[in-house]
Amino acid sequence: MGSDLDHNQNHQLEVRDARLYIPIKETENTNILVKTSPSKEYCFSKFPGEEHYHLLMHGEIYVTTGHDLYCVECAIRHGFITTDRLNWQHQKR
Repeated sequence: MGSDLDHNQNHQLEVRDARLYIPIKETENTNILVKTSPSKEYCFSKFPGEEHYHLLMHGEIYVTTGHDLYCVECAIRHGFITTDRLNWQHQKR
């Protein structure tokens, strides 16, 4: 029974890996920042099915590509950042 608990804990640790990566081809144009200003700034992308741009919140981590700002979720969806640790191996050549 103890080994079942160890296995479940190890599996939960694997699932909780929340590291993010910038794909090799995007490193020169992509920056990761924390929103510290009280000004209203919006993500440059809409969530699928929504008609409005969403507000970036104070303390939120966001991604810039040039002058465009993206929340982490939208940046992942557009491929500016990834959860794929081996992204450099999976690039299309």
